[in-house]
Amino acid sequence: MNTIDYIIDLLAGLPVVQSGVVYYGIPKNSPSHAKIIIIPAVQDFEITALPIVPLQLIAGTPLLFGVPKIEKRDDKLIIHADIIASSFFLLSRYEEILKPECRDQHGRFCAKDSILFQQGYGNRPLVDEYGALLRKWLRDVGVAVSPEQKGFSKIYLTHDVDVPFRFERLTAVCKQYIKNMLHYHYCSSPFKKYMNERLDDCYTFPAIINYDRNCKEKLPHIPVESIYFLISAGSLFHRRYYHFTSRKIARLIEVLKKSGAVLGLHVSYEAGTDPQKLSNDVKRLTKMLGSFNGFSRHHFLQWREPEDVVYMEQSGITDDFTVSYADAVGFRVGTCHPYRFINPRTKTLTKVVIHPLEIMECTLERAAYMHLKYEDAFEYCKEVINQVYTHNGELVLLWHNTEFLGLNYQEKLYRRVLDYIAGF
Repeated sequence: MNTIDYIIDLLAGLPVVQSGVVYYGIPKNSPSHAKIIIIPAVQDFEITALPIVPLQLIAGTPLLFGVPKIEKRDDKLIIHADIIASSFFLLSRYEEILKPECRDQHGRFCAKDSILFQQGYGNRPLVDEYGALLRKWLRDVGVAVSPEQKGFSKIYLTHDVDVPFRFERLTAVCKQYIKNMLHYHYCSSPFKKYMNERLDDCYTFPAIINYDRNCKEKLPHIPVESIYFLISAGSLFHRRYYHFTSRKIARLIEVLKKSGAVLGLHVSYEAGTDPQKLSNDVKRLTKMLGSFNGFSRHHFLQWREPEDVVYMEQSGITDDFTVSYADAVGFRVGTCHPYRFINPRTKTLTKVVIHPLEIMECTLERAAYMHLKYEDAFEYCKEVINQVYTHNGELVLLWHNTEFLGLNYQEKLYRRVLDYIAGF
């Protein structure tokens, strides 16, 4: 299937391309049985300029390309609003290759540089809104389309394990002991935490497992899955908290597996910087776990350039959960549904399925990002969750295990968010 056909079927929510009822092109070239003709605003997705702002609206939905004009000709609708190119622009992260100079200190494209967030539309899944428009137009021309459904098609409760243990190595114990003596003037030893990982400050996994299990029990009619992303290579792995042959790591893996969780790859910072190192990350995780399920998320959300998907495919990654902005919660690619990523350079479909990440906890709280107080953070989460529910999408949450230490509101917020979801 080519990219245009894929986008049309994705928006329609059913295979309409094969029937020929939707045609993307100029009216004089359309087949006689086409009912909806969408006129391209750009040829072959050769986008050389950013959308003009302020964005025009069609039925209240911001339009990136084309004009909000619809003509009725006999039994056909001629759509001048190019929702296909608009969707391609968002799904492929095309804006980022047009703005190569817009990167933060970690090489990431940020929400503050995004047209949608600049225009105040970042908390709306515009691709899903285009899909709702297309389905309405199909009904208008007499095509049978199922009524819009609300709900969650799936819920992913994901946890990045950057720091599984504070005292993984004896050197860390000694340093902390000396610090306690010199700076805090007490002789408390962290040796017990080194000997028993369940006493370690960062070992919050039993609480997380319990919260996730309770959520699953409250939503028996919805598939809810927990995923823990583990680092297998890079500076964190080698120098700080992970140890490849550690019995603690082995026991943690068994605990997580026993809970029914899925274990995926947390791509190292180094592989985010140099994607050619991705295959090494995958090989090492496969050695740790005995297998690799193809699930990944980049550390620091550092999937830098959209065309780096080529290396993800080559390394065996099939499902990625990275796509979100570090500095703003919302809909980076305009959808809350999984989809096959489109390489913006080649304009071709890839094998990597994207599961957009809607909410990351540290984005809400940290001063460098949204810096929201507790109640404001919860209200913002509600807005995003409501959008996912309205469009019957996948809800993907990210809470790190180190955010359950009681140092901020994140554990309280996580429990409240899960309770809110369970109330639908």
